[in-house]
Amino acid sequence: MSVRTELTGRAATIWLDRPGKLNALDLEMSAGIDRALAGFADSARPLVLRSAVPGTFVSGADLTELAQRTRREALQRVNHRLFTALEEYPWPTIAVVGGHALGGGCEIALACDFRLSSTTATWGLPEVRLGIIPSAGGLFRLPRVVGWSAAKRLIFTGKRIGADEALAIGLVDEVADDLDAAVDRLLDELGKASMTAVRYAKEAVHAPGDHRRIADAALQALCFESDEARSRLARATRR
Repeated sequence: MSVRTELTGRAATIWLDRPGKLNALDLEMSAGIDRALAGFADSARPLVLRSAVPGTFVSGADLTELAQRTRREALQRVNHRLFTALEEYPWPTIAVVGGHALGGGCEIALACDFRLSSTTATWGLPEVRLGIIPSAGGLFRLPRVVGWSAAKRLIFTGKRIGADEALAIGLVDEVADDLDAAVDRLLDELGKASMTAVRYAKEAVHAPGDHRRIADAALQALCFESDEARSRLARATRR
């Protein structure tokens, strides 16, 4: 199995474990991630996506499989649909990148809410150097994260960058020597929040621009109807 799952009181974790291919995304791994997302959808816990293979996160698409892909198969957009499902996952998502995050690896991390990077990680969208384009969401998610100029430079050149440059342009949220400690710190901060409120906030953030104001008003109304909000507000007024 190239995908393993773990559920604790703090988080749901998807472990990517395809060492012989440096976690290159093939159809089997994509299907495994998709099943894990569905299985954790009601967990009310942050989701952590990380590699069980030292020195890599996801090295990209499986080139052997990619080279045999037909136009019909490409139009099925398997990874595009998977990364959209990850972006729309109801709870906070964290990509923990301890090595190569290239091509599909960078794109799947971009679909997460947070990106934590080791000091030795490598980031990039090298697709144009293979005669193709990053069509699993990188073309529109990367500009949203780092801005148009930095995104075009990475997309049009296929250049790889290190962790420090990724942090400087805003591609990653934190660079850490100890990724486990970085994950723990972020989970501690998320643990202070109401997961219901975070879920509604995430839904409002991702609402289409013209509907965002309506969405945040409606979702705020739902928050005020919850027992958890009443309890938390009551405790706050007694401090």
